[in-house]
Amino acid sequence: MLGVSHADETLRVSSQKNSLQVLLQAAGELDDVPYPLEFAAFGAAAPTAEALAAGAVDIGTLGTAPFVFATAAGTGLKTVGVVRLQVTPTAVAIVVPEASPLTDAASLVGRRITTTRGSIGHYLALAALRASGHNGGDATFVFLQPGESRSLLANGGADGWATWDPYTSMVQLEGGTRVLVSGEGLFAGNMLLVANPAAIRDKPAQLRDFLHRVGRAWDWANAHVEQFSAIQARQSGLPLEVHLRSNHYSKPRRVAVDDALVRDLADTARLYRDEGVIGPGFVAEQQVDRQFNEAPEVQ
Repeated sequence: MLGVSHADETLRVSSQKNSLQVLLQAAGELDDVPYPLEFAAFGAAAPTAEALAAGAVDIGTLGTAPFVFATAAGTGLKTVGVVRLQVTPTAVAIVVPEASPLTDAASLVGRRITTTRGSIGHYLALAALRASGHNGGDATFVFLQPGESRSLLANGGADGWATWDPYTSMVQLEGGTRVLVSGEGLFAGNMLLVANPAAIRDKPAQLRDFLHRVGRAWDWANAHVEQFSAIQARQSGLPLEVHLRSNHYSKPRRVAVDDALVRDLADTARLYRDEGVIGPGFVAEQQVDRQFNEAPEVQ
């Protein structure tokens, strides 16, 4: 059993908008943890990656695209766990106003797309343009945080918004928008549990135990969708229907750091290199650590 006598045994976890902490608390996975746990809340992927790289936190969640964007800058972060989602038509999507004349990805040429730089939304917009025979330079990107992007689309300052759940569920339920391009076939559904080198070196037992807790927590959430969604809604302030919609379809589950994940990282990096978002040098296999895949739980 892990001891708790030294402060450096504390596992510091980044939880975007408290989402990971809420999940673990709801599933009972914060009970009887054999080491100190601390959570830090961040509003988006970029500050999460910065905190991980700076050593302010040990482990946190990032999407594939923000992870590639961050690690291409040489942060040394590695994927130690994977949560894989079912990719639904609105898990990641480009949404447009209901009355928009746009009909497909090709019609985004010459238009203004708002998204967050380096995000999965940014990746989707680039992938959709390339799949239609174009590239990112054929549209104008306006990089903002999700709340600002949402406002920009609503007031006519952008023609499309490339975003992800829960924002896609929110706008679908609110009405007035429609999905122009779905992430189906363009997004692999991987959410990454990312650690920095110091945590991997100094806290492997804590990381191992924590990853098992995350896996069990998602199993619980998938078996208790209504209960979990109600807990999320109380925490987020969003309508219950937003979380119900997202949880019912996405069915997140922890999987091994596998070859499919490495291919996803390589594909994402290739697109970002081709579009000039990152420079050369990203090697997908070097950005993962598979030692936690089958490790035993802490007793």
